[in-house]
Amino acid sequence: MQSTSLGDIFSHPSFLTILATILIVIVNIMVGVSMLPRDVRQKRYKLHRIVYRAALISLAVFLVVTHRLLGNSLFNYLVMAYFLTVVPLSRKWNVTAHAIVSSVGLVLLVGVAAFSIL
Repeated sequence: MQSTSLGDIFSHPSFLTILATILIVIVNIMVGVSMLPRDVRQKRYKLHRIVYRAALISLAVFLVVTHRLLGNSLFNYLVMAYFLTVVPLSRKWNVTAHAIVSSVGLVLLVGVAAFSIL
């Protein structure tokens, strides 16, 4: 069911969970950028991993809620697979490439919000 007003969008449980996921991913990107200097990398790495796991949990909750209400599309599952495989694998690449891959994941999450709820 597509939402027709702004009140419908913000009262939709799926939108609230995907919005929380988007905000957590933004925080994770900011933590990752803040750990670019080598002297603080070890200190913030654990926080970076915790926020990443929180984003995965929030995305999983979104998939469960959406599955119960609307049913998930293949695109939703592909975005989850992207966060489970490509983002962790990109850690072994260049730091800039990892940041770009994570930013693409954020754009995919916005796409999930647009195509699933709106």
